Amino acid sequence: MQSLFRYRELIRNLVLKDLKLKYRDSVLGFLWSLANPLLLILVYSFAFGHILRGGPPNFAYFLMVGILPWNFFAQSLMMSTGSTLDNGNLIRKVALPMEVFPVATVLFNLARFLFAMVVFFPMAWLFFKVPVGWSWINFLPVLGLQILFNLGLCFMISTATVFYRDVRHFTEILLMLLFWLTPIIYDIKAVSPSLRTVLYMNPFSYFILAYQDALYHNIFSSLDRLMALTTTYSAVTGFRLHTIRGMQSSIL
Repeated sequence: MQSLFRYRELIRNLVLKDLKLKYRDSVLGFLWSLANPLLLILVYSFAFGHILRGGPPNFAYFLMVGILPWNFFAQSLMMSTGSTLDNGNLIRKVALPMEVFPVATVLFNLARFLFAMVVFFPMAWLFFKVPVGWSWINFLPVLGLQILFNLGLCFMISTATVFYRDVRHFTEILLMLLFWLTPIIYDIKAVSPSLRTVLYMNPFSYFILAYQDALYHNIFSSLDRLMALTTTYSAVTGFRLHTIRGMQSSIL
């Protein structure tokens, strides 16, 4: 972490470069980062409010609570598959930690996620008529744990892709499977107990459930759920420290 802190300016410049490249030559520029989640909210509200009725109350809002964090997670993982591989020449020429590039990838997607939340929170209050509760404060620690969780997985995936190019394709398929094994478009309480056990084996389910507790159910997550989040992050970090360091040294 100390070495990453020394390269904080490089990480910041990488994030700003990616943001500028994404909206380069567009008329609206960074406003597109606000327009995309706004359009997403309106489309889901119309589709699930007037066409596909069913699901939990205020289903469009329920869906947005889960799908925005999921996009942050999925996009971070997919982009990380090439973050180290695509910068291999630079890593060999300049003495810098390999973690710089996955960190920049996660922070880039975090910026996009926060742009989306800038639209989401006012819409939740004004459009979806959701009362603001003290439980919304819980959003911040859950987001903090998700950032660390994303970083741990991105470190592993970015390094593994250097050795096994198939990791990129495997990650894409795995994310499609995990989406349906994560309670984003359905309430976990509506799932049979046997299948619910399978969903709890998906570590990202705990993050989505914690977001739903804070922003949809307006309750503070139970201690068991918070412990599950912490354990999930710790397991990812431990695995990364014990297995990836050797792979990184062989790259260099």
